[in-house]
Amino acid sequence: MTSNTQVRWVAPVSLVLSLAGLAVSAYMTAAHFSADVLLCAEGEVVDCGTVTTSEQSELFGIPVAVLGLLFFAFLTALCLPAAWRDRRLRWVRLGSVAVGVLFVVYLVAAEVVLIGKICLWCTAVHVVTLALAGVLVTAELRRE
Repeated sequence: MTSNTQVRWVAPVSLVLSLAGLAVSAYMTAAHFSADVLLCAEGEVVDCGTVTTSEQSELFGIPVAVLGLLFFAFLTALCLPAAWRDRRLRWVRLGSVAVGVLFVVYLVAAEVVLIGKICLWCTAVHVVTLALAGVLVTAELRRE
């Protein structure tokens, strides 16, 4: 059995990751709605402009960047210290991040297979999502 003191790092790390995802998603949302915001260089493989303006950059007419912003705003709320004290929210956190991981799998497949380009900002969000999933699953596995 693991005591709660051994996983004290989970709450602050999950909050930092959620805030990082929120910041990148906010930047990408601003970039989606403004032509003045520079995303990243265009090239043969890395081309944020192509990725973020592709057909796959929207889901049911909603920009994926906005969905990411909402996702990370929700997870940021779930990763606040007060939310960690409510044990009932653990399944909401895990379920939410599971949906996020599935969406990351879809988005990476869309980038590689359908679009043929990679967006570095998107990749940052994907890495943050996977890291957050790792932290939350680790917390659950170490729970008493």
